[in-house]
Amino acid sequence: MDKRTIIAVLLITLLFIAYTMLFRKPKQQEKDVVQKEEEVVEKQEMEKVKEKVEEKVKEKIVELPTAKPDAEKIITVRTNLYEAKFSTAGATLKSMQLLEYPGKEGKPVELIPEGSSPLSLVLFEMENKLNLGEFPTVCEKDSINLNAGLKDSLVFYYTKNNVPFLKKVFVFVPNSYVIGLHLESLNKTPYSIKLAFDSGLASTEKDERDEMAYTSFVTMLGDHFQRMNLKNVKEEKSSIEGTVNWAGVTSKYFLFFILSEDNVIKKVSQWKIEKKRIGFSVSTKEMEKGSFSLYFGPIDYYKLKEMGKGLERSVYFGWKWIAPISRVIFFTFIGIHKVIPNYGVVIIVFSTIMMVVFFPLTMRSHSSMRRMQRLQPKMEELRKRYKDDSQRMNKEIMKLYSQHKVNPVGGCLPLLFQMPVFFALYAVLRSTIELRRAPFMLWIQDLSMKDPYFILPILMGVAMFIQQKFTVTDPRQKAMMYFMPIFLVFIFTRLPSGIVLYWLVYNLLSILQQYIIRRGEKEETVKKTEEV
Repeated sequence: MDKRTIIAVLLITLLFIAYTMLFRKPKQQEKDVVQKEEEVVEKQEMEKVKEKVEEKVKEKIVELPTAKPDAEKIITVRTNLYEAKFSTAGATLKSMQLLEYPGKEGKPVELIPEGSSPLSLVLFEMENKLNLGEFPTVCEKDSINLNAGLKDSLVFYYTKNNVPFLKKVFVFVPNSYVIGLHLESLNKTPYSIKLAFDSGLASTEKDERDEMAYTSFVTMLGDHFQRMNLKNVKEEKSSIEGTVNWAGVTSKYFLFFILSEDNVIKKVSQWKIEKKRIGFSVSTKEMEKGSFSLYFGPIDYYKLKEMGKGLERSVYFGWKWIAPISRVIFFTFIGIHKVIPNYGVVIIVFSTIMMVVFFPLTMRSHSSMRRMQRLQPKMEELRKRYKDDSQRMNKEIMKLYSQHKVNPVGGCLPLLFQMPVFFALYAVLRSTIELRRAPFMLWIQDLSMKDPYFILPILMGVAMFIQQKFTVTDPRQKAMMYFMPIFLVFIFTRLPSGIVLYWLVYNLLSILQQYIIRRGEKEETVKKTEEV
């Protein structure tokens, strides 16, 4: 190989090496830079995905309070109207005392029977069932006092493996017997929930037997109100399905009800407890959240009316045909009581009003009895003439009545019209919260209860006897004149002293009325005699 050839090969080799160094290396660097950029982008995307996952996880996890759900804790809530005690075992209610109403021993009325834990929950998911009656819950607060005048709440968490899955919130408002209840599924699982008031209302009156007569289950199905007395409720559970607006139980003077704020109740069940109380439960549609109103308080017509939903219909005014008259009497009592603060005096005023209302009937009755009195000689003559033919005698006597336009039952008209008023007044005095333990004077300290010393019934019997001395004209009715007052005294010893007071005053006013009428008739007779 010559010298030129060798030099050419060396130059080509050097050019190849220089080309490789100058042009191939930047491409590799560019490739490395691109690769690094791709890694950064991928890392950023992974971090974004991780953040999204963490957010999803945070949505499902609720931070628990510091308290542990091991031991049962009793939490006291006090407002100006009631004192309630809740347990962390199932987030249930242990006690509900109404501070404005005295109970059997002078202490505030207790609405929850001893040893009971109402307001428990049962969850239903598909075919699974979870009873939370004694399930451990967590609640941070130890007590609540609403004297400050602001609303407050208790928040209970139902936990499993230290992870909460359900939240139960009770909301308390000053000057109200209504407690808000909010339920929320924390794992976003929709549940059908059964809320049970399985204790019934405790007895609050001295006469438990009498109180049981007023114990009832009440509910509003759409626009239809339904009431079931204790004797009509079965011991085994019976259910009603449909649009249940609210459901509750009553004692003589007090009421508990559950009202759905978002119409989620689909079924209500009721049953008898120990033959003297009524328990019930409401079941909801599947839901993640639900809100309810709970009422523990008096059967106060005006408070319930203000709340709407037909709740005032839980006030018992007697039989259907008596209820309209009872309402008139009730509203009259309330109106008079705004001016006269003593219900005993209110009854006396009401009795006087009734005397004025029935005065036209009383005058017709008196006129009828006077005409009957004038016919007595002729009637005696007919009885002697047809003493062996009773059918003919009755026919002739009726003919005599017709000729002289006398109604033989005319004297009974005032009493007949008084009877509905009497029954309506009985319903008002026996079951309205306004007249519970309403005092009059002296020994009458509760107009809704019987006279403890029977003084009013005896006075009423004496007044009735004197009244009948004025009105009875038929000699054959004299035995009845003695018997009826004695019989009614025994009946009235068992009735509320308010009713006896009403009847006593009415009889006294009737005696005064008869005296004035008789005196007027005598003066008229004297004038006619003087004219002759």
